Amino acid sequence: MNKKIFFYSLCLFFSFLNACSYSTFYVPKGQGVLAPSEASSIAISTQKNLKTNYLTLARVAAITWGGGETARVALQKEAAKLGANLIIDFRIERSTAGQTSASGLAVFMYQK
Repeated sequence: MNKKIFFYSLCLFFSFLNACSYSTFYVPKGQGVLAPSEASSIAISTQKNLKTNYLTLARVAAITWGGGETARVALQKEAAKLGANLIIDFRIERSTAGQTSASGLAVFMYQK
């Protein structure tokens, strides 16, 4: 095989892998969704419970190629669609294949 064709094929393959990601959220039945928020302003915490008042919006998840930063940003984008201002119970896992998954609970923290 021609080395040039092989190189371009390899570049195309890796650019395809880099563009693929998966993210989703699950909104419990009867639960509302707020107006979208700014993804970059959503805070992240590994705590499972908060001592302040909050409204649970949905469980969010994202699987991306690359590192934890890419997965965290994808997770924040999903939470922003729901109007969240905080993600709690944040978890991140890296696979040996180069994918990183992140999940958490999107909430809206408010003051009484």
